Parts: sequence; C-alpha cells; structure tokens
Amino acid sequence: MALLDNFRRKKAVKSYIKVLPKVLVKDYGRFEHYTPQQIRCSVERSGLHSQYVCYALAMYARRPEFETYQRAIGENNSYEGLRAEIGNTFFGGRAELNFISIVALSANLGSDASAFNGAGGGEASSD
Repeated sequence: MALLDNFRRKKAVKSYIKVLPKVLVKDYGRFEHYTPQQIRCSVERSGLHSQYVCYALAMYARRPEFETYQRAIGENNSYEGLRAEIGNTFFGGRAELNFISIVALSANLGSDASAFNGAGGGEASSD
C-alpha cells in the first residue's frame, strides 16, 4: 500500500510541476507566488489530484501564507520538509523553489516550459 501511495504522490507532484504552472498563469497571470486559495482552486479546476495539494502549496505559495493556511485547515506539514522532498525527488536536491525556478527546472522533466520566460511577477492577489 505504501508503494502505491508513493507512486500516486510522485505522479501528483510531477503534475504540479509540469501542468499546474500553465493553469496558474491562465487563471491568474504570471506571478512568483500564488495564494493557497488560488493554488487549490487551480488544482481542482484542472482536475489534478488534490490529495497531495500540500506539495503544490509548498511550491507556489510563500512560506507565511502556507503556514497560516496549514494551521487554518488543521494540518501541520513542514514547508521546508515538503520543499526538500520535492527538490530531492525532482530537482537534484535543489529546494529553492518558486514559480520561475520550477518552470525552468521542469524542462528537465520533459515539460513544455518554453512558454514561460520568467518575465513579470509581482504577487498574485487573494481571491
């Protein structure tokens, strides 16, 4: 069972790396970070697996917003721990992740990152 859960988690996180950036840009514009609510809504609207959304939140939200959201929903996932796991699994140990770096690094996973040049990028506003 743990092996199947690990497979599902990796598949979900890979979709958050390869697919979610395009969805976030389409939904909200290109920003360095997004709010937890924006990330959750984009995951749900796009039909991505939502069970592991804490990983998407750790990738695309700012740490204070991630932690506030985790407390509000009664979860205690570690921002650093999730980012370290993502970095170790998908980016050769690199845990300094934000929208621009994820898009650039995702090219190594075979995603079509050519549409993202890293330009733009203030903060996305809340819904």
